[in-house]
Order: sequence, then structure tokens, then C-alpha cells
Amino acid sequence: MKQQPIPQEMNQEQVKNTLKFIDASESESVKNSIFSQLGHECFYARKLDEWIQQYRGDVQAFLDRVNIQQASKYLERLEFSEDRAILILTGKKVQGCACAFADCSQPPQSLCHYCCKSFQQELFGMLLGQKVEVTITESYLLGGERCSTIIHII
Repeated sequence: MKQQPIPQEMNQEQVKNTLKFIDASESESVKNSIFSQLGHECFYARKLDEWIQQYRGDVQAFLDRVNIQQASKYLERLEFSEDRAILILTGKKVQGCACAFADCSQPPQSLCHYCCKSFQQELFGMLLGQKVEVTITESYLLGGERCSTIIHII
């Protein structure tokens, strides 16, 4: 009977170095494709699609969770513009990036530009039940003291 090989445990340093290599050497379209998929995978691998379902149809409950209950680890405020075409996310001040892949020297900025953007588009698109376009306005990796975005409702 042939013994099955035991797979090696994933080496996070390899993954971080590979992402840094992609960020430093590839075109914007390649970075967009790879890092956007990474954000998509992060959202679904963490089963946040199942978690956000509790707020579908009750966006106000999600806003209350952030604004009133202050139950979010990363979000300080989440408010609609007057015409409700934009959702403005103000992040809490942070001492580091939430992403484990950013826990390295000179983390890839594509984690903000594409990965986090994609993650948030999945999250808020699902919450609102419609397509959204996210603009990162401030982020820790890009030199800010918080991670904030504007969610454009399409």
C-alpha cells in the first residue's frame, strides 16, 4: 500500500513575498486581476457572505451596529449622503493593517488599491443588494491613520 505524502504547511512568508513580487513587477491590469480575486476570496473564505445575510433588507441595523452600538472593530462611522447615492465609511484609527498579508516590510500597496476594494465591494454590494464601486480615500498602508472609503451605489 502506497503511503500518501503529507502536504507541507503553507509558508506565509512565501505568499507575502510572492504578493510583493507581483505588486512590484506586474502591470496594473495584472495586479488588479490578482489582488481583486484575493479580496473576493478573502470575503468568501471567511464566510462573510453568510454573516452579512442577517442585515439584508435591514441596512439600518448594520448602520446602527457601527454608529450606535460601536460593535465594529474597524469602522467608526458609516453614513449615507443626503441623496443616499453614496455611503461614507470612516474607519477607526489603527496601528496596523487588518490584512495578514500586509504584516511585512514594505507591504504591497495593491492590497489597498485592489484587494481591500474588492473585499468591500463584495461586502457592501451584498449588504445593499446592488452593485457598488468603492473608492479608498485613506488607508494605513498608504500612510493614513485609518482606513476610510466611499461606497458609490450604482
